[in-house]
Amino acid sequence: MTKSLKKSFGILFLATILSKGVGFMREMVLASKFGASNEFDILLTVFVVPNMIVSLLLYAIPHIIIPRLDLSEKSNQNFYSNFSKQFFWPYVFFLIFILALYNLLFYIYITFFIPTEFQDYRELIINLTIVFSIFAFFSSLFNIFKAVYNAKNEFTLPAFTPLLIHFSVITSVLFMYEEYGVYSFGLGLLFGSVLQILVYVYDLKRKEIAVFFKFSMQYEKVFTSAYIIILAIELLGQSFTLIDRSFISSLPEGHISSLYYAGILNNLPVTILGLTAGTILFPRISLYVQEKRFLELKKVLYKGFLFSLGIAIPFVLLFSFFGKLLITLMFERGAFSSSTSEITSNYLTALSFGLPFIFLHVLLAKLCFALHQEKILLLSTLAAVGIKICLSSVFVSADYYWGLALSTSISFFFNVIMIGSIFYKNRNRLFA
Repeated sequence: MTKSLKKSFGILFLATILSKGVGFMREMVLASKFGASNEFDILLTVFVVPNMIVSLLLYAIPHIIIPRLDLSEKSNQNFYSNFSKQFFWPYVFFLIFILALYNLLFYIYITFFIPTEFQDYRELIINLTIVFSIFAFFSSLFNIFKAVYNAKNEFTLPAFTPLLIHFSVITSVLFMYEEYGVYSFGLGLLFGSVLQILVYVYDLKRKEIAVFFKFSMQYEKVFTSAYIIILAIELLGQSFTLIDRSFISSLPEGHISSLYYAGILNNLPVTILGLTAGTILFPRISLYVQEKRFLELKKVLYKGFLFSLGIAIPFVLLFSFFGKLLITLMFERGAFSSSTSEITSNYLTALSFGLPFIFLHVLLAKLCFALHQEKILLLSTLAAVGIKICLSSVFVSADYYWGLALSTSISFFFNVIMIGSIFYKNRNRLFA
């Protein structure tokens, strides 16, 4: 890595560690105040769709926008003016439409189809829906600011501003819970998301860039199709967990929970290291593609692959040989017994076999987006989901329950092989 890339990686690495730590503190505060109650169950249920919208756009928007911006443009006026009319304002109206539609459908559901047991909580549900919708708007707005800052290789502000939401929720719950109950959680999210945007507005004004965000829209049909394809890819990526949960009736008691805890550990190196590397490399990969600097692109990808394998393989060994010890130290207390640690470690071992391919997939996915080859990624993801479903069914029917985790690893292996094979076969067309 160059010095600038190493600095950016260090910033994102530190921010991710801090976010994980403060996020854990937030969960401890929520647990101490809300515990297990009907009101909190309702809050979590209502929060599912708005949170899914935010999460999908968090990963989708950079992949749509960064490769389609002129990354070699030196004039801030031209760069941000084009960004504003091609992406920012269309995105704002897209958000308003999606959230208005969600509220309308949810209101119809609450009015005519609400289950009897939730009738007494109707007002709570409606109010939380409104609060979470406003939160989803501002938090999704953050996603597009993050994308354009990353496109300009500015990572510090996007990396640390999410901490505002964590601190806002902690403060709100600690000081407002007695008066507002579970609303304190929603209000904390809302205040934090608004603060994020205010920070960006201040920074853009300070840099004299905000003036370029004048209202103007330029419709591009190709961008609409890209939105749909990339959102479909992100939805398919999230389906792995749903596939696992669909086998709950066929598994012994507690196995889904064990798989969940194993997933938490297995995802740590991916989140902290893999996605961080992908974030800082994506603008550079996109720039090299735009300028057809394929020799430099090859060098970046080669180093990225070496980094991925160099990081992933030690974690495979760590989780395979010391997984039970790690699980015992982290989780084994209270209702989490020694036998649960044993089951969880088996799931962790099976999941860890897929780590090298998950790391490689992160880089290959960035390359697909940079080359505007989203359809390749969509095809490989569909195939991977199909493999996941088939293998999971075979393993579970044979009472090999760890196969649920192993099927995930195998599906990522075939996903990477498929993308790599397509790129190799079409290398003259794609890299000429």
